[in-house]
Amino acid sequence: MNNPDSQVKGQDSQVKSMNESKLKKNVGLNRLLHLLIVEDVAQDVELILLTLESANIEFTYDSVSTATDFEYCLDHHVYDVVLSDYRLTNFNGSEAFKVLERSGKEIPFVLITGSLGEESAVEFIKAGMTDYVLKDRLFRLPMVLQRALDELELRHQQKAAIAQIQQQAWRETIINRIGQSMRETLVLEDILQRMADELHTALQLSRCLIFQPNSNDQLCITFVSSLTPDKSSLLDQHCPWLNHFKDVLAQAKQVALNTIDSSLPSEIQEAAAVYSLHSLLLTPLYYQQTYLGAINLHICDQPREWSEHELALVREIANQCAIAIHQAKLYQNAQIEIAERKKMEGKLRHDALHDALTNLPNRTLILDRLHHVLKRFQRDAHPSSAQAPNKFAVLFLDLDRFKVINDSLGHIAGDQMLQMVAQRLSAVLRAGDSLARLGGDEFVVLIEGIQDLSDAIEVVHRIHETLKKPMALDSHEVTVGASIGIVFSAAHYTHPAQLLRDADTAMYRAKSKQRGSYEVFDTSMHLQVMRQLQLEHELRHAIEHQELTLHYQPMTSLNSKQILGFEALVRWQHPERGLIPPNDFISIAEDTGLIIPIDLWVLREACQQLSKWQACLPGHHPLFMSVNFSGQQFLQSNLMSQIDQILSEVNLDPRQLRIELTESVLIEKTKVATEILNQLVARHIQVALDDFGTGYSSLSYLHRFPIHTLKIDRSFISPLGNNPENSEIVKTIVNLGLNLGLEIVAEGIETPEQLQFLEEHHCQIGQGYYFSKPLEAKAAFALLNQQTKIL
Repeated sequence: MNNPDSQVKGQDSQVKSMNESKLKKNVGLNRLLHLLIVEDVAQDVELILLTLESANIEFTYDSVSTATDFEYCLDHHVYDVVLSDYRLTNFNGSEAFKVLERSGKEIPFVLITGSLGEESAVEFIKAGMTDYVLKDRLFRLPMVLQRALDELELRHQQKAAIAQIQQQAWRETIINRIGQSMRETLVLEDILQRMADELHTALQLSRCLIFQPNSNDQLCITFVSSLTPDKSSLLDQHCPWLNHFKDVLAQAKQVALNTIDSSLPSEIQEAAAVYSLHSLLLTPLYYQQTYLGAINLHICDQPREWSEHELALVREIANQCAIAIHQAKLYQNAQIEIAERKKMEGKLRHDALHDALTNLPNRTLILDRLHHVLKRFQRDAHPSSAQAPNKFAVLFLDLDRFKVINDSLGHIAGDQMLQMVAQRLSAVLRAGDSLARLGGDEFVVLIEGIQDLSDAIEVVHRIHETLKKPMALDSHEVTVGASIGIVFSAAHYTHPAQLLRDADTAMYRAKSKQRGSYEVFDTSMHLQVMRQLQLEHELRHAIEHQELTLHYQPMTSLNSKQILGFEALVRWQHPERGLIPPNDFISIAEDTGLIIPIDLWVLREACQQLSKWQACLPGHHPLFMSVNFSGQQFLQSNLMSQIDQILSEVNLDPRQLRIELTESVLIEKTKVATEILNQLVARHIQVALDDFGTGYSSLSYLHRFPIHTLKIDRSFISPLGNNPENSEIVKTIVNLGLNLGLEIVAEGIETPEQLQFLEEHHCQIGQGYYFSKPLEAKAAFALLNQQTKIL
């Protein structure tokens, strides 16, 4: 800079000044502040100014963006606070702070940054900076300024008090000696002990005692001069004369007893006899209208006339002592505040990176660790590196049946189980491995330093073994398994989120195959997920553009061979792929919640179709229409009103509607399901239990629900005649169902042998390709009409 003064002060310079801006007093900054802002982005300066103005703070400011201007301003102006960005074009906050340190000026330095993480900012504070504010949290700036100025003011007070003690200590020769002795230590206990010892020697005393309040706020002896023969026996004792003269001492007045004689109260005479006193001097420790204790000087060999010089000397020492006590309290309070602040900052950092329930690392922290291990792997895998790559694996765990346990035993028990699972998982991992909880019942394990995939699979086996052990929850003993997806380190991974994504994909593959198993991710899984996402998008389009259609499969009496009703089966008429069966899209609909509008559409369409058929066949016996309901649809709060509305709109008798449910809906939501079933029965709507034998496979609970029909799953019908064990199962289901008064329907009948077996064992209704495959509405009506003509 050729002319620093003109360049800083000029209108076109990089240093800009602003007149006073008035701000609220409730911020606590009730004086004009002079700010030096180190920033090279005008918009960021404006944001800082707007933040201060919105808090109604009075201030002036200079703005600089180079080291030269910064040094010039420090040399030629006086500032209360420096506000500095961390990253500038040719300058940064760290360099600015070093310039400030070299200047020798004690000015709070606040870092305002948007490019520096909080952990790095905290490291700068440890290095000496006053505080920091993130640019996306500028609302904290007024509070940070207040705290920085308060801390500076506190330091100034401490320095001023120490200076006052030092000035007083040098006023007289004896005070100089005592003050010099006191300045040799900053520990309050050492100061008070040395003061007692110096007074004892300087005034040729028998004893010098210092009284201070104990935990019960009672004055007792805390320090005794070292030359006192009975020192240890005097500590912690209470003295009657302090209580007697407490009102005088509380007014910051001395009490001098030149001689102890009969003119004094008896309690003073008795106490003097106990301590062998002939004369004493009491001087209060009094600071800022606060009674902190007292100095008690004893003469035991003869009476003593306490001179004004001695009284003044002791008062001066007492004043110094009181100041020392006060400063020690200020220092102690400051230390406590700093410790609490550091503790709070540490807790905030911990809470931001850890799960509150299990205290495990959360998603943010595990992603950070994955980032570091991924960068290290990429660095070591580089061709120029002589280091072998540090191979690692990521495990994604999802607990099996956690929702059932959580819903049945309550959220408190569910939380306890998650804590137990976290403890067990931690116990089977190595010291260098990382365990995190992402939320719900999902956990992630990072395994480092492994040789190949078999090392990760060994950890998976340990996890499965430890989770097999029963857990005691609220007087219940439960077990929980985990489906696990594994991702092994590979060069194509560039971001930690990709690792979690693929591990999650592998986990879902494991869960879909067999709960409590594991799967290792391969690229085909990702392609399948992308296809499912595309299919979900197309399914939403299909619902909106009415691409769904219904097929109807007859349900036939095995006795009369007459069609009794139909089951409505949804199909997707895709414009490019053709007819898509439900197995290819129903699971996606359930995962995305699209099953609810699909179920409602199927119910309306099927009921309307049956109403039309009945109108075309006035002499035909009443048919029923069987409609499948998902668990999500069945548990909707407005289900009954929707059913009532549809039946009314299409003019269908409720007795002609049959709702098909799976076992899981009844077992997992027993109370709610029972209430809904009772409402259906009250409307004469029949309920069928679908796919029996593939779920909980228990007839013991059936008598508790108002169920009309039991449908035996096709997987038990297909092997009939070839598998004796299956034949016995079907026979048992039919017999027990009939004993419970249930109507029995067999699904998947395809051969005469299957039909004969079912007829022999009194199964009532059959459904399958032996009678008819699912048909379009027109073909189904034709079949129904043909049978009507034959009959």
